[in-house]
Amino acid sequence: MAAAVLVAALTAGCAGWNTVPGHPVAAPQPLPTVADYYAQRVEWRPCPENPEADCGDIRIPVDYADPGAQAITMPLVRLRATNPERRLGALTMNPGGPGESGYQQVLDALDPDDTGLRKFRVRYDLIGFDPRGVGRTAPVRCLDDPATDAYYATDFTPTSADQLTKVAAAHRDYAASCLRNTGRLLGFVGTEFVAKDMDLLRSALGEPKLNYLGFSYGSRLGLYYAEEFPDRVGRMLLDSVDDPSSAPDRWEFDETSTFPVSTRLAPRDQVVYDMLSTCAARSDCPLGPDPDAAMTALRALIDKVDATPIPVDDGRKLGSNLALLGLFETTYDTSYQKRFEQAIVAAQRGDGTPLAKLADRYVGRGENGRFSSSDPAFWAIQCANDDPARYRTKTEEQIMDALSRVAERYAVSGPLFGANRVFSTPLCLFWQVPPSRASTGVEAKGAPTIVLLNNTGDPATPLADAEHVADTLADAVLVVNEHDGHIAFDNGSECVDGIVLGFFFDGEVPARGTRCRN
Repeated sequence: MAAAVLVAALTAGCAGWNTVPGHPVAAPQPLPTVADYYAQRVEWRPCPENPEADCGDIRIPVDYADPGAQAITMPLVRLRATNPERRLGALTMNPGGPGESGYQQVLDALDPDDTGLRKFRVRYDLIGFDPRGVGRTAPVRCLDDPATDAYYATDFTPTSADQLTKVAAAHRDYAASCLRNTGRLLGFVGTEFVAKDMDLLRSALGEPKLNYLGFSYGSRLGLYYAEEFPDRVGRMLLDSVDDPSSAPDRWEFDETSTFPVSTRLAPRDQVVYDMLSTCAARSDCPLGPDPDAAMTALRALIDKVDATPIPVDDGRKLGSNLALLGLFETTYDTSYQKRFEQAIVAAQRGDGTPLAKLADRYVGRGENGRFSSSDPAFWAIQCANDDPARYRTKTEEQIMDALSRVAERYAVSGPLFGANRVFSTPLCLFWQVPPSRASTGVEAKGAPTIVLLNNTGDPATPLADAEHVADTLADAVLVVNEHDGHIAFDNGSECVDGIVLGFFFDGEVPARGTRCRN
């Protein structure tokens, strides 16, 4: 019976593959062969969102091994080069996530406040797309909005058997809903499929090479493309490098393993401590002059809302998980400093609204209570990248027992986030579709020099990961930016921005060992 349910779920959902809220689109007619997909050319028209942009689309096969079975539509957006006489070609990009919209990223470059992507438009057509499973391209569907709210209200710092059972049930129900509501496509949203889609896009644009700018997860996507199509890589720069040899948080279940206990704060806890220290250095700091005392008070706040959630102005309650998600969001960039302080003060006074709004930003919840596809897509794509041999090898009881032991160790170096992250992020252990590609390094032999860029204090994509990718690639140059936060380009460094623009405009590859300090 379980097998029958799985088959039914895998074949369901076809009509809803090309949908955004309120805008259903029927699944397109598939093409017989991969060569037929490559024969497509984009037909551009003014975008309904903004007539200054051009919109188009291509068909992509769900399964490249069986292209004639089913297809989905990939919408595209283009901003044409403002100096066509000096046009260098098309520049495709991805903002990361996984789950963020590359379509919207390019559309946002029309905003006069955008200081980054619009610089490329002088000599490039900017091309935006959403990877399969994301946004406008057959988004992954999981829980409905009220059920998603309930999922994030789960206490992911369990201290009893009953709470452990609730954690397991929350992950199990989430994973089951993704298969039920997304259907067969769920097994075909892995990064390796998107890389193939990108080559169809390149062909449909009439471009001999793919020029590509990838941020965070977008760097993994670029690496997969370079591995699959090294001779078709143009100028590729990857900012904040996501190491493809790393798997999602499945943790280690070898009963004989030992987990090192570090006395150093874990990276995200350290970022929070640094933000408390930045505040403490000011005479007007609302969190007090002692960062150690402030950290102790913050941990006490999390314990308090865990025991008794506090109100949010939209009727929800802020418990420990939402509070920690809000704090986690602030660790991505130093620009969150003021909101970080204000949210903590508000929560200490009994108002959970500011922290909840930060959490909403992290998980893609709009002010209307509707969730975007970003978080379901994040998990669907992450869970597709791991060793298939490890899929579903443990019982639920074994999983929860192992997580409990791991959480004890992680709580030592991560007293704020440690245990919560262990219990809130192992969704892939409950995933109902096996991984589609093992986590392995990428060499990309035959590709031109790939430029990598990483901040020294990036808590999301650590410098060590970028260094490992640089060592693994056959031909790469790593530029290190001595700065905190996630994403280096267009974040205040003239050195970084000059290198990026020099590479894309003039083909200038920075010298090995280049470091930026401004």
